[in-house]
Amino acid sequence: MKRKRLLTAMVALGVTAGLLGSGIHSMAEEEASGDKKKIVLWTWATGQFDAVQDAYFESHPDADWEFEEVVVAAEDYLTKLQQGYASGGDMPDLLMAEMGWRGSAFALDIWENLEAEPYNFDRSLLLDSVISSITNDEDQVIGVENALNPAFMMYKKDLAREYLGTDDRAELEAMFQTYDDYAEWGAKVYEASGGAVTLFPGAQDISNMMMQQKRNINNVDENGDVNVTEKVAPVFETVKKLSDAHACGQLAQYSTEWSNAFADGSVIFFPGASWSVTFWVEPYDPEGIDNWGMFTPAGGGFGWGGTCYGIYKNSEMKEEAWDFISWALLTDEGAKYMKEGSGFFLPVKSLYEDPEYTKGTRPNFGDQEINTFMMEEIAPNIPEASLSIYDNLVSDSVNMVVQMMAADAGMTAESAMDEFMMDLQAKIPDVTIK
Repeated sequence: MKRKRLLTAMVALGVTAGLLGSGIHSMAEEEASGDKKKIVLWTWATGQFDAVQDAYFESHPDADWEFEEVVVAAEDYLTKLQQGYASGGDMPDLLMAEMGWRGSAFALDIWENLEAEPYNFDRSLLLDSVISSITNDEDQVIGVENALNPAFMMYKKDLAREYLGTDDRAELEAMFQTYDDYAEWGAKVYEASGGAVTLFPGAQDISNMMMQQKRNINNVDENGDVNVTEKVAPVFETVKKLSDAHACGQLAQYSTEWSNAFADGSVIFFPGASWSVTFWVEPYDPEGIDNWGMFTPAGGGFGWGGTCYGIYKNSEMKEEAWDFISWALLTDEGAKYMKEGSGFFLPVKSLYEDPEYTKGTRPNFGDQEINTFMMEEIAPNIPEASLSIYDNLVSDSVNMVVQMMAADAGMTAESAMDEFMMDLQAKIPDVTIK
């Protein structure tokens, strides 16, 4: 029997789909049953974890509480946390932190140390690669990762056959070993199609992929300066090169037109992550059965997104919140529902002792063993995330400038870098930027 959820305060409905690849399902307000206690959860993805929540309550029939979900747009979440804590206002019992702004969230003194009493979490349960992204500056685990997020290149088989001469994954990997290869083939595709087809939807798809491939390079150096020129300059140079070659279309990432491109035959390649299958490919191209594939992109596989769950230090529902987190994210039973309900693979070491855990495919990808590809070929080789309090500001400035480049074909990589530095400096005027 499904538990009712109380949905409150539609704080903001503009959800940034790429941060987690999460979709907002249709939502209806339901009355809370009786006088049950409530765990307040601020979320940008209402409905995403309904299956695992329902499974938890079914396996815990004596639980005397329910979730109260407050919808907060992903781009507003950090600000709302900062303002709520500073003002002594409402705060969630169960905290969430997305990878793009996790460094700033972890800097807030609001998190329980999950390695301390009464939680006694053992970090050795998790894969070593995720530990750096769930610990604070005092090396305390304050969140539990809800999934590994291996990312790769997805492609449309019919378009690949027509314009690239093959839809074979190994052959495509061999063809695309560098970003120069993208530029070369992008120009060929554009010419052969009369401009109707591009290799990528838009420049943001390229810049986001490149930035994620470098996420192990911290944005702050040992002196406390924001040292990002060597990291960011090649992104603008590559975006310029691919744009000039018409390898990128003009679609803004996560726009309606971008979503339509999954099915309309105008784009061959889409950088994507494990969650992209559930939240992009299947809903945007429901008729595309056996017309999709995956391969390792130039520059290598990478990590994209990720959300961790923690507990607010002043919550009155700590025990209940930890019971849910530990069941959903650390047990075999929870792992089953996270995988089947959301397409998320937990970073729990013991799960990978069973080869069946990483097997499987989805109808859009035909008989390609995409789970095995994602979890055994990509996941072990992705760089760890190195967090700083400026990560979201750097990403926002890169994204803004890339959009400017898309709108102005005459903008050079050098002028793009100048715009980036000015924009970032305006956001953090008292910090040295190199």
